Amino acid sequence: MNRRSDYYIGRREFVAGVAGVLGALITILVGLPVIGYLIAPALRTGGGAGWVSLVPLSALQPGIPTPCSFSRLKQTGWKRMQMTRAVYALLRNSGDVIVLSDICTHLSCKVRWSSEQGVFVCPCHDGIFDHEGAVLSGPPPRPLDRFETKVENGQLFIYVED
Repeated sequence: MNRRSDYYIGRREFVAGVAGVLGALITILVGLPVIGYLIAPALRTGGGAGWVSLVPLSALQPGIPTPCSFSRLKQTGWKRMQMTRAVYALLRNSGDVIVLSDICTHLSCKVRWSSEQGVFVCPCHDGIFDHEGAVLSGPPPRPLDRFETKVENGQLFIYVED
């Protein structure tokens, strides 16, 4: 038995194989960018980070956390929506300002300011935070998150990341 005849590929089969491989490569090279272009909006999120105007400094009372809210345009895939978020701004007696998140660091429940008790209360698992966001009792593992702040022309701004 001749070994060459066992592995012999005719000219026709060879050209068909090369054409098939080239066709597959061209399909992949053209198809992947097209697919990426079509699904890219679904992978896009956020509206970018930046400074957001919160409240005039004159609206804050020293030593008392003031509830404030801000809105940002959020994009998830092809959907754009206006998202509103609440925070607490505290004008310290020293004159500087801190802005605290209203989300508990334990399981992301919304905290509320209790003016009677002078603390932030998380109703889900009885987390208690002081007026500057430090944990007083309960399961929260860390203080309330703070936003970076700046004051320009009497207006309070916070830096928001998506």
